[in-house]
Amino acid sequence: MKYLGVDYYPEQWGMELVDEDLDNIVELGANLIRIGDFAWDRFEPEDGRYEFAFFDEVISKAKKHGLNILMCVPGATIPSWLYHKHPEVMNEDEKGYRQPFGARRGHCFNNDIYLKKVTDLAKAMAEHYKDEEAIVAWQVENEIGHEGSDMCYCETCQRKFRAYLKNKYKDINELNERWGTSFWTQTYYDFDDIPLPRPSFVAQNPSLRLEWERFRSLSAANVISRMAEAVRSIDHNHPITHDFEGGTISKHFSPFEVAKCLDFVSYNNYPVWGGQPAPMSDSDLAFTVDFARGFKREKIWVTEAIMGQQGHNDIGYAPKPDEAKGWALSSLDHGVESVIFFRYRGFTKGAEQFCFGILDADNVKRRKYYETQSFFSEARKRDVEYPKADVCIVYDYDSKSSMAIQRQSDVFDYEKECQKLYRQLYIRNMNCDIINSDQDLDQYKLVILPYMIVMSDDFKNRLKEYAEKGGTVLMSARTAWKDTDNNLVFNKRLPVDLEDLTGCVVEEHESLLSGQSSRLSYDSLKGKGYVFEELLKVTTGEELIRWENNPFGEYAAVVRNSYGSGKSYYMGTSLDEESLNRLFDEILKSA
Repeated sequence: MKYLGVDYYPEQWGMELVDEDLDNIVELGANLIRIGDFAWDRFEPEDGRYEFAFFDEVISKAKKHGLNILMCVPGATIPSWLYHKHPEVMNEDEKGYRQPFGARRGHCFNNDIYLKKVTDLAKAMAEHYKDEEAIVAWQVENEIGHEGSDMCYCETCQRKFRAYLKNKYKDINELNERWGTSFWTQTYYDFDDIPLPRPSFVAQNPSLRLEWERFRSLSAANVISRMAEAVRSIDHNHPITHDFEGGTISKHFSPFEVAKCLDFVSYNNYPVWGGQPAPMSDSDLAFTVDFARGFKREKIWVTEAIMGQQGHNDIGYAPKPDEAKGWALSSLDHGVESVIFFRYRGFTKGAEQFCFGILDADNVKRRKYYETQSFFSEARKRDVEYPKADVCIVYDYDSKSSMAIQRQSDVFDYEKECQKLYRQLYIRNMNCDIINSDQDLDQYKLVILPYMIVMSDDFKNRLKEYAEKGGTVLMSARTAWKDTDNNLVFNKRLPVDLEDLTGCVVEEHESLLSGQSSRLSYDSLKGKGYVFEELLKVTTGEELIRWENNPFGEYAAVVRNSYGSGKSYYMGTSLDEESLNRLFDEILKSA
């Protein structure tokens, strides 16, 4: 293991407890503390006046205890002086409501005043600490986009969105043509006519909405990049990270894009959160860690691993004895090289009083303290290897966004469908990479494409080349239905331009809603299909699973096809677990 540590917030307690705390942290077996991520007002108590004395003393004491530092540049909680001087920095929701001061992430990260102030802070901190030997890495911001902050409808966002569109399209006529604005009298005469896709009586244009999702992703990437480059312009020696939160796959940004400016990725690992009656399954937990590992395809840090019960207002499940230790240990099998527990001690005040730490507010060492100590003792002996995988799942931000814009079924959930496919590998103890759609496929024996409804011509060509050379492709329903403008394609059979690869076409289709399923036959096995019902007409392929007694007629539900030296499998539905398990046996036997 590289680093084992705790999230430490001395600014919440004062200097009088620091020596005792650091003694206990060392006794735990830690070699690092993470500090500063919500302390903007400590570093800059007044506009342009920076103070470092408090954290200088904390670092000095930490060094005497042999502890390293992960230094955070705080950006998620703005100081009150910034709010009172510039209330326009606050985030605005789709109904025009501006976030108040006092919570976290209330700002708009496209606001130019916020961007200047947070990068000025980053530069000031980097200048002061660039030669500090105890600092081993920087963290910029905290859990970008968490708690709904990845969406904003303020005037700044509208202005920058229009500028983004103006830069992307040759002129307004091209945009009108590609978006199909002749529908519902939507024709725009100037880029300044284009609205933000706020809620309306009926659905907004899917092309507008996908471009808005792309813009939101660029906005998130921009703020992290600006902060990272501010530090990097002064401190050339220490690596820079950002801590992504657990629900990142469903956010309004691509974490693969955000991570490009980072030296390594960090992830906050919460198997359970407030109000939840039970933690996520071991398989789903492994999926979230593998997803984060894929952002840069390198080893990662867990910057927040829980040991205590968590929640702001509602709290529920508390980790049972050795359960949190088990979660932390399991992450090591997925390329985690450093683990930091949230938090050393829970605070008695503020919104996170119920985010319990290694120590509770009574400051007494009990079971959680010794469980953390036991984890550190075991983890220190582990050599963490980067998992080698022969299988990958391809994440595509445009497709994920398109399926969120138009779910087509009230039970469709992109993350759950990805986890369902991943589980088939997990139960077989198979490593899996989760990669971005622009990354190379050739190193894998099996490539899984979950609901890649928006597929570029370039990706189609790469996919066929991969199969031609011997690779195996598993495609879900809704594969290649739309073009890159989020529109259906005229005069093309589904999946668009992939019939030669899939060996089938979609002849009919239906969405299955809550409580609905359709019967399937997999040889003698009787199963069910959920979410989508695509009725496949076999061309060059071979029917593996068929729809049974379907009112539309005799059609396949899953088709296998040979392509060059490789194979493809097309699933026209979300299979029941037993049928899916048998299908994976078939796929993996020949992949």
